[in-house]
Amino acid sequence: MASVLVAAAFSDGAIAEDREKFQGNWSLISLERDGKKTPPEELTAIKLTIRANNFVLRRDSAVLSEGTFTLDPTRKPKEIDETITAGPNRGKLSQAIYEIDEKHHTICFAAAGRERPTEFSSKPGSGRILQVWRREKE
Repeated sequence: MASVLVAAAFSDGAIAEDREKFQGNWSLISLERDGKKTPPEELTAIKLTIRANNFVLRRDSAVLSEGTFTLDPTRKPKEIDETITAGPNRGKLSQAIYEIDEKHHTICFAAAGRERPTEFSSKPGSGRILQVWRREKE
């Protein structure tokens, strides 16, 4: 029983640590969808703001999507689930994997209805979306 409590405490601590790393404003620096790279000049207006476990995705000042997320940093690779609460995918759940450090985070989403990715790739026909974000300076 004690090992279960220790594992749960470790998990809670890891979740809190990674959630804290996500906090703030982010700029999209790389986007690949189904094996096709988006030109960098098309990414400059896309911004992500994260507060607690809520996110808002914008292009310029227009909201593209909003939602909440949950993390599981104990998995390999780390897992994130996003529940969309506003935008064209409202009510949908997106399953993804992530990596994060102090300056960047990488996230790879599964196509709707497909299993969570197990690697950071967006090969043609996979339907996956691979994004790299850079933290904005405060």
